[in-house]
Amino acid sequence: MSELTAKPKKKRRRLNRRRGARRSLWTSRITRNIFLSNLIGLIILIAGTLAMNRFEAGLINAKVDNIRSLASTITTVIGEQATGYGGAAQLDIEGARQVLRGVNVPEGWRVRLHDKAGVPVVDTEFLKDDITTETLDPIIEERLDRPRKDIWRENIRNWADRTLHNLPWREAKRNTLRRDLKSEIRSGLEGDSSYGPRYDADDNLIVTVSQPVQRVQQVLGVVTVESGDVGSIVNDARQALVPMIALAFLAMCLSSMALTLFISLPMRRLARAAEIVTRSAKKRDAIPDLSRRRDEIGDLSLVLRDMTEGLYSRIDDIANFAADVAHEIKNPLTSLRSASDTLRVAKTPEQREKLITIIQQDVSRMDRLITDISKASKVDANLARETAKTLDVAEISENMVDFYQQTRSKEGASVVNATDISPDAPIYIRAYETPFAQVLRNLIDNALTFSPDDGQVTVTAKKVGKRVVITVDDEGPGIPPDNLETVFERFYTQRPKGASFGSHSGLGLAICRQIITAHRGTIQAENRTDEAGKIHGARFTVDVPRQRPLAKD
Repeated sequence: MSELTAKPKKKRRRLNRRRGARRSLWTSRITRNIFLSNLIGLIILIAGTLAMNRFEAGLINAKVDNIRSLASTITTVIGEQATGYGGAAQLDIEGARQVLRGVNVPEGWRVRLHDKAGVPVVDTEFLKDDITTETLDPIIEERLDRPRKDIWRENIRNWADRTLHNLPWREAKRNTLRRDLKSEIRSGLEGDSSYGPRYDADDNLIVTVSQPVQRVQQVLGVVTVESGDVGSIVNDARQALVPMIALAFLAMCLSSMALTLFISLPMRRLARAAEIVTRSAKKRDAIPDLSRRRDEIGDLSLVLRDMTEGLYSRIDDIANFAADVAHEIKNPLTSLRSASDTLRVAKTPEQREKLITIIQQDVSRMDRLITDISKASKVDANLARETAKTLDVAEISENMVDFYQQTRSKEGASVVNATDISPDAPIYIRAYETPFAQVLRNLIDNALTFSPDDGQVTVTAKKVGKRVVITVDDEGPGIPPDNLETVFERFYTQRPKGASFGSHSGLGLAICRQIITAHRGTIQAENRTDEAGKIHGARFTVDVPRQRPLAKD
């Protein structure tokens, strides 16, 4: 009995583990890992892009404000000090030159003054009086051996700059903001100001402001101020994003590798193993055991292994079923044929009556056998069509015992309900109602068959931890110790003395085990003995999972 109880416990743990396959999508560990691993790289890229766009826009706006402030100052000073005196105001070029010399123009900025004809008359690029001295490069250029990593970085940087520069949307943006200096001067001579980011002929980003120089209401020229250092600042900021981009790329690679190692490769292993199993029945153990993984792939490997085991077990049953059925039907057919042949030569009425009785018994036995075979073959289909319900154990036991008590004949053993469950603390199970009731009927019918006429069949149900145990005890001769497991095999029969011929097909207990296994439970047989070891009957124990108290379906 110790071996019989150890195996169901191990199987019970596997059955409880199988429940993990029902986890929802949003509580799935694989789903969370996929979302988080890919979201990290995405967040880094989005953050870097948003930071770059905002930085560039903020830089351009700040430049525009600074340049407009400088342009307004210059036009105001020139309008007051370099437009001559008298009624007819004229642009004083020399005075304007002196004004621009006195203006502190930042590095990388350029200021130009155009007259009324649009001709440039003053340019800060040519107002510098500084003399710079530089050492001439040697006639033969010295080629220093640069580190390979510097060359590699420079090549990648140049390639990235060219790729970003030639993007279609960037090219369209440059064409839209292409600078037209003549149009800006023309607008300024008409008294209007123009400002904003522009792209010059070399595709360099500049910020330019053009404002008219006025004396009262008369426009005498146009001052154009431009800054060409915006592009370099933006490029430097873009270079600062390179580590972020590299980090995002690394995160993407690691995520892809993780998904490949932990999802794709195990799935490939399972797929290849399943293909091997389908090609050869000898490779039924080829499915790898990944049940240690606490995720859906571990659940899948466990389910595939159980499914493969169940399918091949069913294939073996089907292969043996025809032989078993033929063997069981052959016996009554042989007896029927012998009795019918002997009936022809029977001489006395007593002999004929005896042979006819044998024929009737054989026909009854075949009818019972075929009926039970039909029931056994339909168990799986009935379980698939049934819907599991939450059932009250005390109510099931009471209803079953009441049925046998009401239909009991004067002769035969009685059925007693020994279940003691308080109505205030009901016990529930999740079961298929009709098949589960069939199990109890088969067990009680089997116990009634082996019990004496004055005997008693006792039905008991109780809670044991997270399980529900239902026992059916009889007062018959018991079961041979060597057959405690054999009784659940198909076509096993052991008729007690006095039992009517053909009343047992040997399929009742096999059907019970098939149904209880579908309920993730176990069924066992044992003998009830006293202290002296004397057998007082047999006991069949059904062990199924307990359901928490819920509303009935």
